[in-house]
Amino acid sequence: MPALSRGQENTSSIINWFITVNGVLTDATSVGFRIFDITGGLPGTQIFPTSPDYEEVVGSSGHFGVGSYFAYDTGNTQGWTPELTASVGTHRIEWRWKISANAPYQSGFEDFEVLVQSGGSSSDTYINIADIRNEGVPEEVDGGPSDEKVLAYIETWQAFIERATRQWFVPRASILSVDGNESNLLQFSVPIISIDYVKLNNGSDELDTDLYKVYNGVSHPDDRKNPRIKLVSASERDIFCKPFGELMFRKGEQNQEIKGTFGYVEDDGMPPRLIQRALTKLVIEKLMNPVYAATPSSLPTPPPLVGALLEEWTDGHKKKWGQAGGTLKARAPGLSGITSDQEILDILRLYKGPIGVGAPVYRNLR
Repeated sequence: MPALSRGQENTSSIINWFITVNGVLTDATSVGFRIFDITGGLPGTQIFPTSPDYEEVVGSSGHFGVGSYFAYDTGNTQGWTPELTASVGTHRIEWRWKISANAPYQSGFEDFEVLVQSGGSSSDTYINIADIRNEGVPEEVDGGPSDEKVLAYIETWQAFIERATRQWFVPRASILSVDGNESNLLQFSVPIISIDYVKLNNGSDELDTDLYKVYNGVSHPDDRKNPRIKLVSASERDIFCKPFGELMFRKGEQNQEIKGTFGYVEDDGMPPRLIQRALTKLVIEKLMNPVYAATPSSLPTPPPLVGALLEEWTDGHKKKWGQAGGTLKARAPGLSGITSDQEILDILRLYKGPIGVGAPVYRNLR
C-alpha cells in the first residue's frame, strides 16, 4: 500500500493510476480524483479538493505517460501533499475517468497511508500500519512498537516475500529489454497487467497493437502463471499461425523492448489476500519476538533435550536416544531460519514464480 508522510509531496511512483483498454495503456478525455480521510471508518470525509468535487489532471503535470496519471495539485503546481495537520492513518483516493467525450464515467479507488513527518516511505506496501494494529499489536502509548518501527518491519518482510516468491504484488511500470528467441512468442516470469508498446528487433518504431496479443487475464482465463506476448497475423487474426511476413522476435541479446505495467495483482489492482495475510502474520511474528531478548546474569544448567529411547543394550550398557520432539524435516532452501509458520510457507509456495521460462524456437523448414 502506498504511503506519504505529512508534508511529503506525491510523485508519479507513489499514488498513481493507469487506464487501459484491452490491456493497452490509453489516454482518457477526462481524469480526476478526490481524497477521503477514512481513519474514522467508511465512507470518510473528503479532504481534497474542497471545490469542485474532483481535481482534474488531464492536461496538467499529473499526466506523466500514455494512460498514466498521479495525484497532482493543479492549483499549487505540485504533487498532492498531505497537510501537516492531516490525520495519521488510512486514506482513500477515488479516481474518475471517461475514455471519450460521450462515454460514461468509470471509477476506481486505492487506499494509502498518511504517516507522521518522520515516517515517510518510498515503496508500495501490501498492508498498512492499521492492518497490524487491527490484529492486536498495541499502540506505542500502550507499550507497543512505534508506527515507524511497524512500517520498517512491513517493508523488510515484504522484501523477503518478494525474494522468496520471485514476484511482486503491486503494479510497477517498467521498460524491459529482453532476448529474442526466433519465435513469435515471448514468455515472462512476472504477470503482465498492461502493455504500452512493443519494439521489435532493435527497432525504434512501436509495433501496431493489432500485431500482438497480450495474455494478462486474472480470472477466466488466469494468465498470471503463464504471462506472454504472441505476435499475430493482422490479416487472418489467427494466433496459431505464423504471422504474415515472418514477423517474429529475432534471436538476439536484449533486442526486444517492451514497456508496460507488471505485477501479480487481483482484478482490482490490489495484492492477493493470501499474500497480505502472510505478510501480516510474518510482521507480527517478528515484532513480538525481539532479536535480542533480555537474559538473567546467571543461567541454570539446561536439562538434556532427548527424545524417545530407540535402543538399549543391557549387557553392553549402551543406549540410543532419538531427537527431541521427533525427527525434523529439512526446510525449503532460502527459508531456513526465517519462520516455522507452516501457513506462511504454504502461501509463499502457492505464489512462487518460475525461475526461467523458455519459448520454443520457430524453425523455417522451407
